[in-house]
Amino acid sequence: MAILAKLKLEAREVGLVTLYFLLCFGFILTLKKLLLAAYHIEFYALSTAVVGALIVGKIVVVLDKTRAGTRFDRSYSVGAAALYKTMMYSLCTAFVLGSEKLFHAYRESVTLSEAFMDVWMHQDRHIILAKVLCIGLAFMGYHLYAGIDRRLGEGTLKTMIFTRPS
Repeated sequence: MAILAKLKLEAREVGLVTLYFLLCFGFILTLKKLLLAAYHIEFYALSTAVVGALIVGKIVVVLDKTRAGTRFDRSYSVGAAALYKTMMYSLCTAFVLGSEKLFHAYRESVTLSEAFMDVWMHQDRHIILAKVLCIGLAFMGYHLYAGIDRRLGEGTLKTMIFTRPS
C-alpha cells in the first residue's frame, strides 16, 4: 500500500506541474497559431503543447529535488532563487532546442559544420530565442509560485489563491 500512496503523490506532484506548463505552452502556441493565421499558415499546436508539457513537467520536478534546483532556496530571496533557476533551466532549454534544430539540419546535410551554418544562416536562432524567452517566462512564474509557497508553508499560497475569504 505504501507504493500506491507514493505513486499517487508522484502523479499528483508531476500532474500539477505538467498542467501548469500545459496551460502556459497552450497559451504560447495559441498565440503563435493566431499570428501565423494572419499569413495563412496552418499550425497545429495541441500535440506540441502536450508533449512539451509532459517532458518539461517531469524534468522540472526532478531538477527541483537536486542540489542545482535547491542551491539558493535557503540563503537567498525567493526572487533571486527563482531568477537563478529560470536562467539555468532556460539555458538548458536553449541547448535542447538548438540541438534539435541542429539534428534536423544534420540529417539533411553532409557535415556538422554545414548543418550548423544552415541553422545559423536561416534565422533559426531568432525562433530559438523567442521560444526560450517564452518558456523562460513560464519557468519564472512556476519558480516564483513554488518559492513563495515553500516560504509560506506548503499549500498556503494555493489556499490563499483558490479559496474565498471567510
